[in-house]
Amino acid sequence: MTHEPREPEDRFPEEEELPVGALREAYLGALLAGELPTAERVIRDAIDCGLVEDVIDTEIIAPAMVTVGDLWASGRIGIADEHLATDISLRMIALQREAFRVARSRSSAKVLLAAVEEERHVVGLEMVASSLLHAGFDVRMLGADVPADAITAAIERIGPRVLGLTAATSHTAAIARHTVEMARRADPSLGIVVGGAAAEHVVRPDPLVAVCEHVGEVVDVVEALVQRATLN
Repeated sequence: MTHEPREPEDRFPEEEELPVGALREAYLGALLAGELPTAERVIRDAIDCGLVEDVIDTEIIAPAMVTVGDLWASGRIGIADEHLATDISLRMIALQREAFRVARSRSSAKVLLAAVEEERHVVGLEMVASSLLHAGFDVRMLGADVPADAITAAIERIGPRVLGLTAATSHTAAIARHTVEMARRADPSLGIVVGGAAAEHVVRPDPLVAVCEHVGEVVDVVEALVQRATLN
């Protein structure tokens, strides 16, 4: 702990727009209290605010650790407190490295979304798009009532890692089954996720085709399909 904290305004004029100072203080408070869950929330908030790794390292974690070191040197906290703060910060560095690694991986994974031909129920599909965008995926939305040949043409043009389809009725489920078959012929390594009220009538046994019953599950389902497609 020999480095002096740099003045934020020297390198990061955007601090006025982003809550770096407040996050720094909250992180320091978490360290001094020995609260790992609070420290994790602060770092995740920093990531969600759009702060990059360098800013989190040099403007939040490092200054807090300098303060911890000063407090220990002056006898205001004990060696156990300093060791606990160090352990928490090492964990937070690892956490953000993994978070940014996942974000970089997701940003390169294109996800193509469409409601199959004659399917016009797209509210759930729009929710899925929002969830995937927020999670960092590169989402392309074709919208409602998209014929199978148009979807396969988009697959060939865009090159998605995952195709997301929705089908709400038994009629559109039959269309979706045909669309899935055409999509797999266009790209055998393509991951496919099907949602909607009739989704369970679409999917047949296939490790690269999955059903998503709830919007809240879609990020995990798509992530798993991306990983499986990578292995094939």
